[in-house]
Amino acid sequence: MDMSASKVKDIIGDCPRFCSPDCEPYGYYIVSEENKRIRDTSIQKYWEKLKYMSEHADLLIQQAFQPEFYEFFGVSQNMIASSEEMCHQLIIDSFVLYTKDDSIGCYLSNSQFMFGHFIDCLWRDDWDLIYSSIC
Repeated sequence: MDMSASKVKDIIGDCPRFCSPDCEPYGYYIVSEENKRIRDTSIQKYWEKLKYMSEHADLLIQQAFQPEFYEFFGVSQNMIASSEEMCHQLIIDSFVLYTKDDSIGCYLSNSQFMFGHFIDCLWRDDWDLIYSSIC
């Protein structure tokens, strides 16, 4: 289920760590098990999680970032000076709630130096990082 772009904008405000909900592909949505209706409680949880992420984006991105991501072949090192700079310039391209377990998935990237690659992240409902990997 795609989430309302205007509500996403209201929540993320002008936080530079988020991709605009006006960008394609659209990255703000809820994923449920096949043929299951998305409950209002899941929608409310989505907005709460998005608000938390917008308030703690730097910390959560740092938690998910691994310095060795800078060495990934898809990172243009002539466009970014260090792993620290890379981490500080990552943008949240997608924000997804999985209703099965209320986990949160995000793709982090920056088209200026990652050219179609991204970092896939997944957090538990309590924001404990499950994994992050670069693709």
